[in-house]
Amino acid sequence: MRSPTILLAALLVLACAGAGRAAPTTSPVAAPNKEAAHAGHAAGNATAMPGMSAAPGALNTPGALNTPGAPRKASPAAGVEEKIGQMAALDVTLVGENGAEVRLADLVTMPTIIAPVYYSCPNECNVLLGTLAQVLPQVGLKPGVDYQVLAVSFDDHDTPAAAASRKSDFLDTTAAGFPPQAWRFLTGDEQNVRRLMDSVGFSYARVGDAFRHSVVLIVLTPSGKVSRYLYGIRPLAFDIAMAATEAGAEKTGLSVKRAIAMCYTYDPQGRRYVFDFIKVAGAGVLFALALFGLFLAFGGKKRGAPPRPPQG
Repeated sequence: MRSPTILLAALLVLACAGAGRAAPTTSPVAAPNKEAAHAGHAAGNATAMPGMSAAPGALNTPGALNTPGAPRKASPAAGVEEKIGQMAALDVTLVGENGAEVRLADLVTMPTIIAPVYYSCPNECNVLLGTLAQVLPQVGLKPGVDYQVLAVSFDDHDTPAAAASRKSDFLDTTAAGFPPQAWRFLTGDEQNVRRLMDSVGFSYARVGDAFRHSVVLIVLTPSGKVSRYLYGIRPLAFDIAMAATEAGAEKTGLSVKRAIAMCYTYDPQGRRYVFDFIKVAGAGVLFALALFGLFLAFGGKKRGAPPRPPQG
C-alpha cells in the first residue's frame, strides 16, 4: 500500500509542476482575467493576444486612453470574474436576429453556451465565431436539444440587421446544416446587456470604436447557473461537449483560478505568482499520510489465526 500512496503524492506534485511550467511569467491566477485589447477600425493600433494584457499605450485611437503630453490614464476595467454556481440575469430582455424581443429565461431551457462578442470586431471575436462554426458540427451532441449557443453582442450600437448578417456569414458557409435555432445572434440595449454580462462576471470597456475585453465562452445550466468558463479564441469540440454535458446535469466546475492558486504563492519582490514547491510537496505528503492512516485503520488489520485443532 505504501507504493501506491507515494505514487499518488508524486502525481499530485507533478501535476502542479506541469501547470507551473505551462504558466505565463505573469500571475497565472489572474491570467484568465487579463483583457484582450482590440484596435477596432483604426489602422496601426496594437492588438494583444487573447488572455494577455495590451502594452501600455497600445490603444491610441482618437479620444482613447492616452494622448501625447497628457498624464496616462488607467485602462478601463475589463476581464472575467468567475461566478461559478451563481445565477445569470435571466430576466433581461434581448433582441433576436429577426428584431423580436426575447427574455433570456425563455431561451435558457437547455445547456447554453454564451459567446460575448461584438459584431464589428475584426479580430478575436471574429476568430472565435469562425472557430465555433468549424467545431460545433463536431461536438457530437444534438444541437437545439442537448445544447445551444447564444452569441450576445455587448456593443449597444449593434443592430438586429448586423446580427442577422453575422449569423448568415457563419451558418450559411462554415457551419452549413447546423440548426439556425440552436445558434442565436442577439443584441440589446446597454442596460440589459450590461446586467447580463455583470451577472456572469464578464466586464468590458469601450475604447473609441473598439472594446477592451476578454475572450471566453460562458456555459450555463438549464436552470441558468454559471457552470464553466472556456477561455481562448479556439475552443475544442471535446471541451464544448464536456461542458454542455456537465451543465445538462446541473454540475458546476471548479474555478480555474482556485485550482491553480493552490500551487502558487505571491512573490512581493518579483510582483508575480510563483510556483510553490514546498506548499505542493507538503500537501502531497499530508495526502499520502492520510491515505496511509486510512489503510492502517481499515485495511491493515491482520486476520485472526485459525483455531488449532484439538490435540489428543
